[in-house]
Amino acid sequence: MEEKMNSGLVTSSRKKLTIVDTDVHHGYRAQSDLYPYLTKFNAERFAEWGFGGLSTHLYTSSGGLHGQRVDFDAGEAGDGLGTIGDAHYCSTRLLDANGIDLAVLTGGIAGAASALPDVDYGSALCRAFNDHSMEHWIAKDPRFRLNLDINSQDPLGAAAEIDRLGSHPAVCGVMFSCGAPKPFGQRFYHPIYEACARHGLAVTMHFGSEGEGVNPPPSAAGFPSYYIESRQLRPPAYAVHLASFIFEGVFEKFPTLKVAMVESGFAWVAPLIWKMDLDWKGLRRHTPWVKRLPSEYLVDHFRFGTQPLDEPADPEAIKHIINWIGGSRTLMFASDFPHWDADDPMMTLSDQPEDLRRRIFAENAIETYKLSLPAISQAA
Repeated sequence: MEEKMNSGLVTSSRKKLTIVDTDVHHGYRAQSDLYPYLTKFNAERFAEWGFGGLSTHLYTSSGGLHGQRVDFDAGEAGDGLGTIGDAHYCSTRLLDANGIDLAVLTGGIAGAASALPDVDYGSALCRAFNDHSMEHWIAKDPRFRLNLDINSQDPLGAAAEIDRLGSHPAVCGVMFSCGAPKPFGQRFYHPIYEACARHGLAVTMHFGSEGEGVNPPPSAAGFPSYYIESRQLRPPAYAVHLASFIFEGVFEKFPTLKVAMVESGFAWVAPLIWKMDLDWKGLRRHTPWVKRLPSEYLVDHFRFGTQPLDEPADPEAIKHIINWIGGSRTLMFASDFPHWDADDPMMTLSDQPEDLRRRIFAENAIETYKLSLPAISQAA
């Protein structure tokens, strides 16, 4: 069978590899799609004010066509930059066309909702989006899995939402946005992690809403001017939370918790590991509850999406980076569809050993999110 990317034709060689895509941006077609899931008051408020003036996208002209792949059908775009508005389009255009067995949905409004000063309103919007996702996405295709949207700045409300839907077999995690008033390892967030532990859910972190609403500026020097500058701020946005999780002792209190960092890349992880280990050896008396090397916690508890895939000038360098961060356990394939720089699974790490690709393209995600392959999967 002739190989055609995104044509719906899948070669037998492609299907030898089970694929779990851990970063698929789903959404809704129009703001009005959420009205049925809100109280009358909140629906009127959302219609008039939306997210209270938050843009959620500070930097325009973010590549591609309105932030999306140029071959993406604009008629299927969601109400927001880089989201898909229709589940059927996602099933055919992404899953069928690329032989993807499971798609972990990471779209939504968690970042904007968590940046609102009114936490009750933010939590109501998250509940509405979750109910919409259940009806218009999860019910449409057995290959979809859902990260629940939660308001990270309303830990008790977030825990209640996790308890409401966390036992659904399609729910595999909860969404956090990197933008936040305080690092995620702090005890303020413990009710959320307790709820995740009760339901066996992972925490999925995605950059977004930095500098919005109640959140601090996206960098120590304030706001950059251009989108290309803002992309360089992603690694430190993830790194501050990663260090907080470890040094605040979250994994000693919640030993089963997993944290997935998607659309983060991974080349930045290696020097952070080295620095954390070195500093812990000299300063460990400050955090005596951290009983192991930070690098050990990292390999046991953190997972990183492959997208955007770093491409060193020396192709061999990527092999060293994967080895340095224990990539056979820590990396998970992510397409980031439908963003302009979305990655093709057939071209991602295609020169890596087959056993490593199996880990990255399926097994790590299956273990992290406690997934089971649907009957529709040819690999089941």
